[in-house]
Amino acid sequence: MLMQSGLRDITDSGSREFNIIEEFSELAPRRKVLLCDHLFTEGRQAFYNTVEILWPQAGGSDAKRLEKFLYSLKNRSH
Repeated sequence: MLMQSGLRDITDSGSREFNIIEEFSELAPRRKVLLCDHLFTEGRQAFYNTVEILWPQAGGSDAKRLEKFLYSLKNRSH
């Protein structure tokens, strides 16, 4: 049963649209921290380069969407 659901996930993943927010939520905590550090301390270019490395299929609009999402989270947390 578990193997069937894993195969279903693999085959369904090709048919669904790329969503960078969902992809970010599935990252390991260390990678999330790395992205936030790059955005908030290293600068925007480091953040965009990291997004490109983590998700080669992501476009500029995806990176911008994630950037806005992370700033939104930061602003709501304070």
